[in-house]
Amino acid sequence: MMKKDSTLNVFAARLLTGVALGAVAASGAAAQADQIVVTATKRAQTLQEVPIAVSVVSDDTIKKAQIQDILDLQFSVPSLRVSQLQNSSQTNFIIRGFGNGANNPGIESSVGVFIDGVYRSRSAAAILDLPVLERVEVLRGPQSTLFGKNTSAGAISITTKEPEYELGGSVEASYGNFDQVLFSGTVTGPLSDTLAFRVSGSINKREGYYTNTVTGNDTNERDRWSTRAELLFQPSDVLSFRLIGDYNKIDEECCGAIQLFNGPATLAIGAPSPFGLGELIDPAGDTDYSVALNTTPSNELTGKGISLQGDWDLGGAQLTSITAYRKQSDNTQTDADFSAADIITNPQDRAYKTFTQELRLASTGDNMVDWLVGAFYFDENVDFTRDVISGTQTRAFIDGVLAGGGISGLESSLGLPAGTFLQAGNGYFGDYEMDNKSYSIYGQADVHLTDRLTLTGGVSWIKDKKDYTLNDVNNEPFYNVDLVEVGFGGAFANITMLPPTPANIAALSGSPLPLAALSPGIVINPATGAPFASTDVSTIGTVAGAIGATPCDASNPALLCNAALALSPLQFLPVPVNVPDPGNPLDDGKLNDDKVTYTARIAYDVTDSLNAYFSYSTGWKAGAVNLSSDSMPPDPTTGFGREAGPEDVELFELGFKAQFDRGYLNVAIFDQTIQGFQSNLFIGDGFVLANADEQSVRGFEVEGAYAPIDALSLTAGVTYLDPEYDSFEGAPCSSFEGFDIPECDAGASFFDASGFTPAGISPWSVSTSATYTHDFANAQGYLRAEYLYESNTQVVDNVPAGFASREVNVLNLSLGVEWDNGFEIMGWARNLTDDQYLLSAFPTVIQPGSYSGYLAPPRTYGVTVRKSF
Repeated sequence: MMKKDSTLNVFAARLLTGVALGAVAASGAAAQADQIVVTATKRAQTLQEVPIAVSVVSDDTIKKAQIQDILDLQFSVPSLRVSQLQNSSQTNFIIRGFGNGANNPGIESSVGVFIDGVYRSRSAAAILDLPVLERVEVLRGPQSTLFGKNTSAGAISITTKEPEYELGGSVEASYGNFDQVLFSGTVTGPLSDTLAFRVSGSINKREGYYTNTVTGNDTNERDRWSTRAELLFQPSDVLSFRLIGDYNKIDEECCGAIQLFNGPATLAIGAPSPFGLGELIDPAGDTDYSVALNTTPSNELTGKGISLQGDWDLGGAQLTSITAYRKQSDNTQTDADFSAADIITNPQDRAYKTFTQELRLASTGDNMVDWLVGAFYFDENVDFTRDVISGTQTRAFIDGVLAGGGISGLESSLGLPAGTFLQAGNGYFGDYEMDNKSYSIYGQADVHLTDRLTLTGGVSWIKDKKDYTLNDVNNEPFYNVDLVEVGFGGAFANITMLPPTPANIAALSGSPLPLAALSPGIVINPATGAPFASTDVSTIGTVAGAIGATPCDASNPALLCNAALALSPLQFLPVPVNVPDPGNPLDDGKLNDDKVTYTARIAYDVTDSLNAYFSYSTGWKAGAVNLSSDSMPPDPTTGFGREAGPEDVELFELGFKAQFDRGYLNVAIFDQTIQGFQSNLFIGDGFVLANADEQSVRGFEVEGAYAPIDALSLTAGVTYLDPEYDSFEGAPCSSFEGFDIPECDAGASFFDASGFTPAGISPWSVSTSATYTHDFANAQGYLRAEYLYESNTQVVDNVPAGFASREVNVLNLSLGVEWDNGFEIMGWARNLTDDQYLLSAFPTVIQPGSYSGYLAPPRTYGVTVRKSF
């Protein structure tokens, strides 16, 4: 990892290269970009006139590209990355290199997902098979002024088709490899002159593409269905109501992680007895989608909700109200050690209840000032249980492999029966609850100073309150042993030659002790941090306490150190400190934040076909909490603990949008800074939640579309990102183990990561497509190719690049014929190149020196038949 010095002057030079790449690109339907309507500013504008960086994926593109859910959108939007991790519910959205919040109910997403104006707070609620769509808008950069607290990195806005007053619909069936079967359909029509309906549904089933070599079963399957019913009521020309109810179900075995490198602990799992556990292990560097798990990972998710949108044209202004209530349950069980040994299982149950209400008033018609004001209310309750349970081989693995018999020795020294520690069924049992209420008031005005010059100002006040409780029970005796206290007892006994009973300790701890009696040896005086001198006189209790806290090494021989401290890294689950904590008034389970965010923009129509804008905007995400068994009060040295402060985002952006006869070219140059980015990185035996002081990303985006002839449509998007930790003085060493850091190598627990480059962000991303159509008698044929490239990058900070780097080269193809009678047949292939790139990586759970990773899906292909009527 190297420090860098970048300026916008460098980007200006690099932009010339980006424009050259973008100029060869364009879009067929996109050649009519002036007709693509978006609501990125919560009012209808065309794609070319809206002065923000937004990408639109149309319904036609979604059909022809066989985009099956939101995970597939990233192949059409180069600044967007979507990944599915440990469970079907752990889907992470990243825009311009930043985003988080997928793996902990207490950490919200930095990318907001909205479906028909309703905010979906949890990623599992956003990955259902897409309903009947109108379009998908991807808004890049902070959107907090109009979209609220959890859009500090961007927003995804999905608009579905309304019910229609003419009977119609479609049915669709697909069959693909891995025995994939998809059915979907929709019917719409009138119930009266003022009332229309739409009913839609889908089924998606597929065998898994991972093979579990222990059971022979597949994992990473698809087994989900959804249904949706709508009513559109328009009693007059100025009033309409849209009522939507939906229900979706996921019941899948997911998700597999391959072994990137097998360290000594993992190899010992596969070694025969008495040297190991004699279990199957997945070979290091495996890329053939095989795993070795003794417990099948399971996911059961249910989501349901209802929303009502009302629009009332008041004459000169429109009043809109969107009310929604959603419930989601998410039950998973994971083989948490990712091995064939029965070491740890991790069942989790999550339940979310979410109520949202938005009310806004927006001007209509042609005005010198277009204005919009609104308010938003969010109320969510989270109930979460998470257990970490020992298996039948936990003791054999930890004592025999990691501790070398030290745990058995500890039992003996404490006078406990053999086998007391690490019994099957013991572990950590956690119950967590969080109530989150958020309010925001916002407004924005577009002042048209001339026919070509517009000034925009927007402001939002956001208030966020979280009340949470943590109730953890750790019933594993080994995890609850105070090893310092054990060392104190042993030292006391060695000094006094008496057993360390409470009575003896009370009677003798205050007695003076000449340190010369302990020579030779070195013991650290906890009062000074320096070694005791042999001429010092202290008390028996003080010296015994110092010995109990002193690890054994070459300078601290036996009797003057605590050998039991060597076992402390194996106490993976800490003694719980529940919340609220009566002993710490600051650990009261409350987060209370508020923020004012701004948007300022100047837009100028240089010509009738060229628009330019410059904008300044801020974004915000409220504070987060680690709802998990590794949630602890702040460490007095590092400050890292169960809470992280808010994220503050600042964006400067310069954009150009040019339109010509057969296409368009859009360019955005940006400098985005995030203060307090909420990093939540897995380090092998738990997560470290920490705010990075300040990090930034500078870069540019080029999107273009061109139709050289009527039959051929071309598109391309190019993104360049240059991220950096501008200031991260207290970076945890455990989160950067993938790098050679002298301070950490010398034993420090944290270091100054300022100037370092965050991992996981590809400098270059390129997305291109070409669609060729040909007219036949009563039909039209088409051929579409789509290609995504992401340049090489280290996947995560704490896994070395030699084990986990990613370069993406994915090609998607589709070939189809559409007849005038509404019948269509299409053949398709996704990831035709069978590119086995990594979505993410992590240190393998409680197996030091080993690394695991999540692979992207392999090549899939199939045939789709569709009939519209």
